[in-house]
Formats: sequence, structure tokens, C-alpha cells
Amino acid sequence: MSRPYLAGLGCNAKVVCHIFVKAHTFATNAAKNLTVLVMPVALACGPSPTAKPPEHGKPTVDAFAICEAQVLGVMAVDPRIAARGATPDANAIHHVAMGAILAEDPTIAMEGDRPDVLSFGLRARALAAATTTFSPCKTMGGLEVELVARFLAAETFRLTSERDLPGSASTLLSALAATWRAPDGNDAGRHDEWLARRIQEIAQTVDKGTLTVAELQDLDDSLDPLERELESQPKSRAALLAMRLGIQRVTAAAPSDRWSSVAQSLAELAGTHLSAETLLALLGTEAKLLAAEIAQLVGVKLTDDVAARAGEILTAPPLACHTVAAGSTLRAFEPPEERAFDCVLRARTVAAHTADENLEVLVAMHDAIVTAAWAVVIARGGDARAIALAAPKRIAPMPPTLEGKLMRFATVHPASAITRALSIEWIMRNGLAEAALRADAWRTFGDAPLDIVERELHPRPREQNRLRQSGG
Repeated sequence: MSRPYLAGLGCNAKVVCHIFVKAHTFATNAAKNLTVLVMPVALACGPSPTAKPPEHGKPTVDAFAICEAQVLGVMAVDPRIAARGATPDANAIHHVAMGAILAEDPTIAMEGDRPDVLSFGLRARALAAATTTFSPCKTMGGLEVELVARFLAAETFRLTSERDLPGSASTLLSALAATWRAPDGNDAGRHDEWLARRIQEIAQTVDKGTLTVAELQDLDDSLDPLERELESQPKSRAALLAMRLGIQRVTAAAPSDRWSSVAQSLAELAGTHLSAETLLALLGTEAKLLAAEIAQLVGVKLTDDVAARAGEILTAPPLACHTVAAGSTLRAFEPPEERAFDCVLRARTVAAHTADENLEVLVAMHDAIVTAAWAVVIARGGDARAIALAAPKRIAPMPPTLEGKLMRFATVHPASAITRALSIEWIMRNGLAEAALRADAWRTFGDAPLDIVERELHPRPREQNRLRQSGG
């Protein structure tokens, strides 16, 4: 192997050999626990094998299940996808890992026995293998095939976005924390070296004028979950501290109009192509409709405590979704980060039976709509004055801490803030009387992009409206 490659890896030939051994060990151990039907994958570093078309007389559903398992198995090279419910295909992952190593991919790094989320080249190889595998399966047609295609498109877009450092720095650091596994005693030193290297690589991309004030604050906050895990990781702790100090010293970039990139994200995440102006008009209308629903609730009062609890719905870490979907593996998956709030929203809407419970949910929805409007204005390069003129007003006083969190979320993650609002609009389209019905229909359908949910679901009204009064 060439010296430039070894320098890029931040290691020597001995460490490269260790990576080979780790990758092989990972493949061997994981193969013992496979629970899905997969086709054998050669361990050579040639072209990735593809799924065979369904044989004559074989049920298409069985052929699709094999194809879907192969696609998801190799995509589980990203630990976030494995955490959503994908069973790793050890042979396929071994195949792409060996290909990346032999190609002297400078981005690869092993977190113990698995690649990490910053191994961009390896993730690209997994996507290419999954896409090739899926290609002959497209002829089967149908919803489930479409969902796999959208999954691959979304992961391709995610990879492209996350390669754009330092803009993706907080996302990647959060991903490292979310998929964290404490090292065993024998591997603690290598684990510490791995994480320290990754923190240093990200820190080196944060330079003068690369991130706005809000993005720098978000990046600093994204270090907190990692810091809590570093009791026995001295090199990683030192790298993290150095990064914090660097964030505090760097000069922030001025806000700018970045609507084109936000619009592209919305198209990928939710299948929407609405203009900023149309979105603002839609959000203004939805805010008024939610305010009207709140005004019709009987026996409740909008207090500061209610507003604070509603804010917690928006800012609390999402819990596991526990979908009840029947059908494909993908629809039964935990949602990706950008759709995690939808799961919380559906659960809270279905569980709200009294006027007090409905009030908290409706206020949270209204706050989410306002936050989405902030996101649109900021993405167009607007400032506080523009927000005051264009965004709907809050319906309840918002604690300064909560307002700061939501404003930063709108600034740093505008597409996610807007898709939350679009999900709320879908659930509340026929008012509170049908909100639980629509939320439950979506929950039963399972995880999917909003435009597919919009097209596939047409829930019928319940025979009896849901209660709006306390004690109901």
C-alpha cells in the first residue's frame, strides 16, 4: 500500500492489517446470527452480485423478500440503518469493506468490528452494491418496490449531504453518539484512537466563515452526548476539548439565502416541490386552523405550564416508534431521524382523549408550524424583522430557552422543521375530529415518505367524533 494512503488512514501497515482482521472477524461472527434469507456473496473484490429475477412459477412476493433482504443487509454497513431494524448481511458487508480497503479508501475507519458513519467511500460502495442488487427487482413493480427505491435515493442523498463538511459535522457527531458502543477492555486503546482521529478530522474542517453562529452552537451542543461516554478515553477527551476551544475561536459566517438546497432536501425527504412563498401561505393558514381548534376546546385554559409541556413534545429526544405496520420490512422499520418526530406526533395524537391532552398536542403542533415558518424565512436569508413580518405569531408565551432551541433548529435543520409542519397538516386536514383516525391510519401503514402516505392513505371518518371536553 502506498504511503499517501497510510497517511490518509492515520495509521501504519500494522493497523491496516488489524482492519483486515477486524473486518473478517465481523463477517464471521455476524454470519452465525443471520436471521434473513440472503443469497451467497463472493468475498472477492470484484463486481457485487445481483439478485436473480423471479423464477417461473415462483411467487413474486418471495422473490421481493429476498431482494429486499439483500439490499437492506448490505446497507446495514451504516450502523444507523442497522439500528432501524436491518439485519446485517455479513458476507456483503465484508465484500464492500475489503473492496474499500484494497482501493486504499482514505475515509475508512473501523469502530471496533464495524465501519463508522464517516467511512464515506465504504458507504458509497454499499450503495452501489445495493443499487446493482435491486436493479432486476424493479420490474416487480408495486408499492414495496417503490419504497426500496425511495430508501436508496434517500440514503444516496444523505451520503452526499454528509460528505459536505463542516455543514454536516453536528449530524455526524450526533450519529457517532447515537450508535455508540462501549469498547471492551482489549479494544479500548484502539477505540480511543479511532474516535480521537474522527473528532480531529471534523475539527479541521471548521474554519473561518464556514458555519453561522447557530451552526457553531449546534456543533458545540452535538459534542455533549459524546463527552458523557468518554470517561476512559483520554485521547478522545483531549480531541473533544480542543474542538470546543476551536469552535469558540472561529469567526462565524454571515447568514445567506440557501433556499435551493433546502428545497432539494424537501423534495427528497417528503416529495414536495412547493415554493417558499406557497409554503409560508400554507403554514399561515394551518396556524389559524389550529388556533381555531384550540378555541373550541371546552374546560381548558392555555397556561404557561401547558405551553412548556407542549414545547417538551417538540424538543424531547424521540422514543422508539414500535410500528404496527404489516407488509414489507421497510415499513416496519424505525423511522430515520428526519421522520422520528412524526412517530411521536402520531402517538400523542392517538393517545389524547381529554381536552387537556388535546390542548397540549395542539399547542405543540402550533409551535411546530411557527418553527417551520421561521425555517422558511431564515432559509431565504431573512432576519428577525422578516420573521416578524412573514411568520405566524405564537399562540402562547414561549420560554426563552425553548424559543432559542426551536430557532436554532429552524436555522440548522430547516428541511426537518418544515417536514414536521407538513406532517401536522396531513394529520389535521379534516380537523381534530378526525386527527386520531388519520394518525392511527398512518401508524398502521408504517414508515414511509409523506408523499407516499398522502397518496396511499384515505382514512374514512369515524362514526363518533372524539371527545373535546375534560374528563371525556
